[in-house]
Amino acid sequence: MTKRWQLAEPCPENVAEQLGTARIPAALLWNRGVRTAEEAQQFLAPSFEEHLHHPSVFKDAVEAVARVFSALEKGERITVHGDYDADGVTGSTLVLNVLHELSARMNTDRQLIDYYIPHRDKEGYGLQMGTVPKLADRGTKLLITVDCGISCVVEIAEAKKQGIDTIVLDHHQFGETLPDGLLIHPGLPNETYPFKHLAAVGVSYKFSLLLLEEARKRGLDIPEGWEKWLLDLVAIATVTDMVPLHGENRVLETFGLRVLNKTRRPGLLALFEAAGLQPGMITSESVGFAIGPRINAAGRMDHAELALKLLMAESLEDAKIYAKELERCNRLRQDTTRSMMDEADKMVDTSKSIIVLSSPDWSPALVGLVAGRYLESTGKPVIAIGKHGDQWIGSGRSPAHYDITVAVREAGEGLLTRSGGHVQACGFALHSDDNVPLFTQKLYEHAAANLKDEDVRPILNIDMELDLSSVSIPLIEAVSDLEPFGMGNAVPIFTTKRCLVISADAIGQKKDVLRMQLQDQSGASKKGVGFRLGTRVAEFAPGSWVDVAYSLSANEWNGRVTAELRLVDVKLCN
Repeated sequence: MTKRWQLAEPCPENVAEQLGTARIPAALLWNRGVRTAEEAQQFLAPSFEEHLHHPSVFKDAVEAVARVFSALEKGERITVHGDYDADGVTGSTLVLNVLHELSARMNTDRQLIDYYIPHRDKEGYGLQMGTVPKLADRGTKLLITVDCGISCVVEIAEAKKQGIDTIVLDHHQFGETLPDGLLIHPGLPNETYPFKHLAAVGVSYKFSLLLLEEARKRGLDIPEGWEKWLLDLVAIATVTDMVPLHGENRVLETFGLRVLNKTRRPGLLALFEAAGLQPGMITSESVGFAIGPRINAAGRMDHAELALKLLMAESLEDAKIYAKELERCNRLRQDTTRSMMDEADKMVDTSKSIIVLSSPDWSPALVGLVAGRYLESTGKPVIAIGKHGDQWIGSGRSPAHYDITVAVREAGEGLLTRSGGHVQACGFALHSDDNVPLFTQKLYEHAAANLKDEDVRPILNIDMELDLSSVSIPLIEAVSDLEPFGMGNAVPIFTTKRCLVISADAIGQKKDVLRMQLQDQSGASKKGVGFRLGTRVAEFAPGSWVDVAYSLSANEWNGRVTAELRLVDVKLCN
């Protein structure tokens, strides 16, 4: 589907003076909502000491910290119950690291600190009713849920009946009734914590800071700065869980990437080696496309406990064993997803405002990837549903202007056995084969009533128009000051109108990469490379005129570095 190019509104003429930086970076900052020199300084030079809120402002913080220390002092069993995705796994690892450190300093039994990660297909998301007696049988007295729990009202009530107190570290949507526990969740009604967009690993980090602060007040010898070494975990899930990279998340990601590049964690070092990543060169893109998918692959193709064991490994020898298993899971995930996409291509109906796909042969663990791919290519909300046993389990993905979690809940009233998620991503389950077509029809009706035609076309947001002569290494360096890139701070996209095609060919093993030599109307010339655009090469004969949209890329060859265009889209001029 042809993308609709949307050029950002022009900035004020004095934007560079207003923000105190060069013209093009100033325009990019303005497009990202930065309006003052102070905001620009905070964006470009985030401070760990000045730009983070103290976690004590969480309204349940004091009581939750006291409950953890009470459990440690009394020798009660503490169980960390995490989700099976990268956010849940990294958040659980972080909390376990801190509890183990406290246990060591307090000379308590480390064996009384354990974890529970549910099986994605067999158990599903969150604390399940069937899990509660298992925890009671092992002697759990304090349960800490990570990246789940806020919607588990009935289950947490049952846990309390069985003598288990619960601390919830979560950031997901919640219902009208909240669970009977100590709730550390930035988005709750009447929550006093000012930043509302933390990932669960960010919530876990904030809670851990409070635990360490209390430990120091009690005279425990926690080395100063020890907590900063936990930021490698925060950096991973802040990218993979698609929280906006502004405010506190930008601070945490900026410093988290620095720690990630210096990490001493054997599991991550083994993962870097397996993924072909070089410490010191890890970026948010590395996290999004190499690290995150491998951690997530464990829960999708086997059991997320594999990823947790990798991150918790205390020797490189053990870590390499788990990293090898994650590589196997990741390859299997890639192959299976490719097969599912081939099937989906044959059944997709793009005439509706929402795309709904289902197959009893699909793994529920992978349907979210299918939904994400179709969202990217069509701009429409997408629901993909697979089957495990007698349960149909689905995932949804959508643009920000259509709350897919609300849509699923409303369309699935009376049909769903469970649902939850964010504005742009959700998960759900339903019983009975007969409910799938009925649910599908209700989704079609909901989308038709709530979406306009212009809402369901992929949009390419473009920051500004440039002459090709402006594309240079100094500009690339200036743009790189806006990193880390991610949700809410996308890689800047530029456009140059009416370029002459000097040459165009398809390269790469699959001939799926478009290579072009372009010249703009001022006579400036640049090379451009577009991944997954190679099939369109016949459209752009030499001598034709095109508009191009691109990000910036530095290409090194024979010791010489040149500025190039990373083509995102190309259109023939009218």
